[in-house]
Order: sequence, then C-alpha cells, then structure tokens
Amino acid sequence: MAGGHDQLFKDLIAAFPGDFLRLLAPAIAKRLEARHYDAQPTEAFLDHPRGAARRPDIVLRAAARDGTEVLLHFEVELRFRSRLPARLWTYNRLLHLRSGLPVHTFLLCLRGGPPAASVGAHREVSLGEEICRFRYRSFGLSGASAERHLTRGAVAAALAALMRWPRGTTLAERQLACLRRLSHARGLNGAQRFLLFNCVGTYLQLTEATALGMVRDDREVRKLMMTWEEKVEARARKEGVKEGIREGMKELLLRQLKARFRSLPAKVRQRVGAMSTTEELTDLGERLATARSLAELGLH
Repeated sequence: MAGGHDQLFKDLIAAFPGDFLRLLAPAIAKRLEARHYDAQPTEAFLDHPRGAARRPDIVLRAAARDGTEVLLHFEVELRFRSRLPARLWTYNRLLHLRSGLPVHTFLLCLRGGPPAASVGAHREVSLGEEICRFRYRSFGLSGASAERHLTRGAVAAALAALMRWPRGTTLAERQLACLRRLSHARGLNGAQRFLLFNCVGTYLQLTEATALGMVRDDREVRKLMMTWEEKVEARARKEGVKEGIREGMKELLLRQLKARFRSLPAKVRQRVGAMSTTEELTDLGERLATARSLAELGLH
C-alpha cells in the first residue's frame, strides 16, 4: 500500500509491535520476548517476470523465550486481492534465504479479507500434486467488530476506527468511543499517543467522506485522503515546524469538538485558536473524550 497511509501503519507497527502481534497471533506473541523487536532493513526484491522492484513493509527480528530467533514480516494492504498470498509467499522465502531464519508473515488489510484474525494459506500445485503449502496470519479490519476491539487495548481501540460498527452508530459516537479509550490508556508517551490519534482522525475522516459519496474507488481514496500527520507536516513546512504542529493540532481538535458537540460557536473557535502551546492543546484533547459539555472544557 503506497502513500501516507502506508507510512501511518509502518509507524504504528514499529511503535507497537507487541500489540499488533497480540492482535493477529496471540499464541505467537506469548512465545516471544516482549521487549525485543529489532527493525531489519527491507531490501527491494525483483518481481518476476515483470521486473518491478517490491519491498516488504515491515521486517522485525525477535527472539523466543527459548532463545530461538525469528523474523516477523508485516504487510499492510488497502484492499485484499487474490494475488496477495502468492506475493507473501515470495517475500517469505526470499527473507528466509537471506537471513537463514524462520519467517512468520502477517497481513493487515484495511478493506476486505477474512474478518478479524485468521489463518490464510497459499498452495502451490503442479501436475495434480501439492508441492508446498504456505500459512500466514491475516486480519481484515473492515469486517472486525469495533465494539469487541475497543476493550482490547489502545492500539485495538485506534484500529476500531476502521472496523464494523453497529448499524445507526454516528460518526461522532464512533469518534468519541475511540478517543475515550485512548485518553484513558496508560503507559503511552507523546509520540505514541499522537500516532494513535492520527489513526482515528484519519480513518473516521475517510468514513465520513465515504458516507457522503465522495469516495467510489481506491484511486479516489488515494487522491482524497491525507493523514492528519501529513496535514501537520504540510503546514509545518509552510509556517515553520513548531507553529505547524500547533496549527495541525488545533485543526484536529476543532474537528473533534464539532463531531462531539455538533456545532461550535465562534467564541469556542477563537479560544482554541488562541492556545499557544502544544501542552494546552494536548490537555484539551485528553479532556475532550470524557467532557459532557463545552462549559466543562472551559470553552463556553
């Protein structure tokens, strides 16, 4: 998956490898040393017969509790396609040949694919005989239950933005449910919390655009969507890094306030616009998930 969304998930997996493993393959996660995931260089492989260069998304080196080393290969795809398992098998074998280590492959699909965590397989058959069978773990976000995953930790709560919600759940209710879980999550540093908020803001924005009929195919998704992180960076380049980050945070907070309280008086917009530090904005964002009114936030 190319573009800002690809990088968003690469950053998430790199920041929370254990959480993603527990989501896709809890039995494997239990066998590994929880704090030892070393990012490996992802070399480009030649895609035969077309000759195009392909590069695995994320490759981590990890050690099991018995000292055995393995590679963990993660691929993120916008949509599940029938040719994906064969490509995963190619990556898996090439990674094994270059490292000499067992390779466990994980596929995360934003749309389509088997719902929630499942085991997929690719079979190579010739002359009526099965030559080999390759197994991988996959997770189809769009078919998974958001309600069930909201209670499974901060990463699962952020990914719930892409999952299946009960019919009639409004965009504001989805956003509030995700942000409430993130605001109460413990043990997160500022960078980790930003990554999770970026995921929720980005993909609930995509849900809103789809509901309004603005998105009809994958090409339009790529054209229409910018992640919240990209918006912050774009503004940072234009206005300076610190000011750009503050303005990006203000934009995200105003959108969240509007989704939470329906309409925003001009006075509220002015108060948010007047906030001059990232600390003020972060504090407002954390209180927003549980506040019952603008007055409770001190904005009325």
